[in-house]
This record gives sequence, structure tokens and C-alpha cells, in this order.
Amino acid sequence: MMVRQLHPHFMAEVTDIEFGQLVDVAKVQDAIDDFAVLVLRGQQGLSDDAQIAFSAMFGPVTRSITVHREDSVRRLKRDELSDISNVAEDGSRLVNNDRKRLLQRPARLWHTDSSFRQPVGRYTFLAARLLPPDGGNTEFADCRAAYDALPDATKARIDSLEVMHSLARSRRLAVAPELSPQEAANLPPTVQPLVRIHPRSGRKALYLGSHAERIVGWPHDEGRALLDELENHATRAEFVYSHAWQDGDLVMWDNRCTLHRATPFRDDLYVRDMRRTTVADA
Repeated sequence: MMVRQLHPHFMAEVTDIEFGQLVDVAKVQDAIDDFAVLVLRGQQGLSDDAQIAFSAMFGPVTRSITVHREDSVRRLKRDELSDISNVAEDGSRLVNNDRKRLLQRPARLWHTDSSFRQPVGRYTFLAARLLPPDGGNTEFADCRAAYDALPDATKARIDSLEVMHSLARSRRLAVAPELSPQEAANLPPTVQPLVRIHPRSGRKALYLGSHAERIVGWPHDEGRALLDELENHATRAEFVYSHAWQDGDLVMWDNRCTLHRATPFRDDLYVRDMRRTTVADA
């Protein structure tokens, strides 16, 4: 297993790892602790079951939030898989105003997966099954380096703050379908620390993004201004890496210390098939 750093602060490419053989979980764990985002190359032919099994080596695999919508038919039959694609059940391209596509709009906002759940997401694994010829990068931001770069006075001001996270906020921001009654009942807002301490590295990181709705105990406008200021800081160019997908990529990232967002591709022309699993921070 070879590891090569891709960005001055974070991100690493991992090669010579074979899922069909015994995976050295300790080496992968050390790498994700150091680099926060890993690009595992050469996983062409990775099956859904193999992706779920690999994910389970790093924590309890959660059910996709898409199981909570009764007005959409799931293409992928394993509850652990989220379908981050524009592919219909018959393999054709979904039109852009299909409800499934509209529900994916929040992915284009800076966010961290499952911050509105309890427990939150620990790691996410996103596998490229079928890619368009260009476009569709995923951008990542290192919220550890962003925290480190803050003035000491700002760190002291924010270290003990708590934030309410809500899936409904991301849906509103992205002009996506609102929460269904079943989603609202099963995915209520949660309160999370604004600054998380990584349990293995001990590093502090900003924990925010599009799900972060308000600072607990603060006037809404004042809290919103601070959250926006911190997100703008965390997503400055020096903290961001744009991942250009290659065939067979499986990208693993630590949601507790990164933000990410999808970027556009010609979804009016091309099919893109991506499958996501997430493990809980339990």
C-alpha cells in the first residue's frame, strides 16, 4: 500500500490496495487520521457488497437517508447505499427535474455528511462506477488547517459554542424538495460542537457547512453571520483540493474535520453513477 500526499495540508492518493485480499485496516486508519481524505485508486469492478464490507471495517454502516422517502423508488436495493447518480432503474439518464435529481441539489453546497444525525457521520466512502468524460469534480476543504489559521481570539470565542444542524436548511438553500413527513420524523435537527477535537489525532477542526443552521443561545442574525464568516474562511483556496475523478476511484473522507461539495457536469448529456456509504461516529 503506497500513500502519496496531494495537497500541502491534507489529501492522499493510495495505490496498491486490493480489496480481494486482506486489507491492512491499521495502515488505512493511520492514513485517514493523517490526511483526512484518501483517494483509493484502481478499484474497478468494486461490488456494492464489497464497498459495504470495506466501510464496515471502520465503523457501523448507516442506512441511507433515502430510505425515509416514500415518494421516490430506490434504484439500489441495499439500504446502506446512497445513489449519488443521474441513472434511472433501466440505466437511462434521468432528466434534470426528476425528483431524485432535485433531492441531490444540496450536495453542491459545502457540507459534512450526516451532521444532522446522532451519531454523526465518521467516514464516507464514495465509489465511481461510471463517469462523464469531464466535469463533476468533488471539492474538499481541510477544516483542521482552517481552524489552525484562525486568530487566537477567534479560537477562544468559538471553542465552546454549539450549533444546531438541520437537513431542512440544506434543502431550503438548494431549492430542493422539502423534508417529507417521514424524513422530518426520522431525521430531526441535532446539536453539535462548532469545534470538534479529533479523537485520534487530537487536532481541532471547524464543524459547520450547509446543515449548520444557528448557534445555540445566540441571536439568529449574529450567529448566522459568524457561521458564514467561518465557512468562507474554511473554504478559501489554500484549504481546498478539487478531486478529478478517475475510473475505479473510491474516495474515503473524515466528515469530522472536512467539508466537501459536488461540482457540475453535463448531466443533460452524460450518465454518472456514484455510490456512497457512510459509517457513524459511534
